Amino acid sequence: MPAARISRRRAIQALGGLGLGAMGLLTGGCTFTKGTPPITDVGLDKKPAPGRKTNIEIYSVWGSTVGAGMVKLATLFEQAQPDIGVRVTYAPAGMGGGAVQQKLFTAIAGGNPPDIGQLVPSQAPQWVELGIMTDLTDRYRAAGLSKDDFFPPVWESITYQDKVWQMQWDADPNFPFFWNKQVFEDAGLDPEKPPKTLDEVDEYSAKILKKSGANVTRIGMIPWDSYGYSNSLFTWGFGFGAEFYDKEREEVTPDHEYAVKALEWIVRYAKSVGGADRVTVTPPGLQLHPFSTGNIGMAPLVAPNYRDIKTNVKDMKIGAALLPFEPPGAKAPGAGAWIGGWGMFIPATARHKDEAWEFMRWAGATDEGTKAQWETIGFPPGYRKAAVLAEIRDDPVMAPFYDVLTTATNIRPPVPVADFYFTQLDEQISNAVLGLSTPLQALRTVKENVMGEWDRFRKEVEA
Repeated sequence: MPAARISRRRAIQALGGLGLGAMGLLTGGCTFTKGTPPITDVGLDKKPAPGRKTNIEIYSVWGSTVGAGMVKLATLFEQAQPDIGVRVTYAPAGMGGGAVQQKLFTAIAGGNPPDIGQLVPSQAPQWVELGIMTDLTDRYRAAGLSKDDFFPPVWESITYQDKVWQMQWDADPNFPFFWNKQVFEDAGLDPEKPPKTLDEVDEYSAKILKKSGANVTRIGMIPWDSYGYSNSLFTWGFGFGAEFYDKEREEVTPDHEYAVKALEWIVRYAKSVGGADRVTVTPPGLQLHPFSTGNIGMAPLVAPNYRDIKTNVKDMKIGAALLPFEPPGAKAPGAGAWIGGWGMFIPATARHKDEAWEFMRWAGATDEGTKAQWETIGFPPGYRKAAVLAEIRDDPVMAPFYDVLTTATNIRPPVPVADFYFTQLDEQISNAVLGLSTPLQALRTVKENVMGEWDRFRKEVEA
């Protein structure tokens, strides 16, 4: 494939094949912002500042206040230097929260790509194999940036085949563990003592459980709904000590011993309350996370949900800690935490790569840029040396998320068929929770289907 132009066939592959299964990335709520919503007085598009030597274009998938924050961030970059103007073009993702970016890939196919695009970090291997990303390794080296400058899970996310492909400016810590102290007290539990192991979660849950007939009206936790089925298995699977892919063998491992144990625990929990379909803890029309009702004792939460509950249910007393774990596979609380987030990349056929890199480096790996990003968009940086991290650490809402950010070691599997993998997990875990298959059958089906898709993808790329 010529370096100067991506073939139309490859771009069409991207349009048709990348849209499978990132459900839960945005729809599941696993992107989070700081405590105060950012600016709302600008639109989602922006023209470049006049009189600049070079203008670059950024495609932004974001709507609402996050998209407005991206516009403001670009404006602050223009104010920080005199030469580069920034056009921001709203290019919303379709279903899947980033997996389906028709505008982006149509632009690439038409030979008119933006200078910067957005992606979920786990998508990079597929996009690299399709030839649509620029290798940034030499640019990182010239800027004096190395793995020591980023949180370990972030560095793992932005590298593929020993090269660096993106700038992860949003390191999303999933998840701190929260509990309702009043629910604990009403159930006869110590409100200041959260469970440390998943065995203790079961013990606490048995005391918290309330039913009205066959229906559950108060529950300890809903472990199959930690922001979607696949995110639930990653979270609790890591909490058991599971591994979800083998990098050396280039093989997904959803049927890892501890992944199976985690799904068995999730299914057993659902059965213990009478079935997932019997949980009726949420009133119709609820706008907040179900934890806000007071009918759930414990939950992993992302920051917008935690922030909204703190803002709107002011009398709720909430404790925060690291996620419970299950030995012997996992060794300590917080083992189930993982880092998600968003990155920026330079399309292989972008016209202004040097200037695009300057924006990405500024926004994702400088004190000035990471602080500007935090104050406008409100995402925590992946750059571990950012001075703004002290501000995040001291923020009353964000402090539990800072603890996860600085201790988490896991990421979702960065494989060339990651989106397909996540879709298969969503489907098969649902089957297991609903009793349509056993956990082992479900996860073996995931492995068979994903490895078949990986093999198909290899052949298509090599053709």
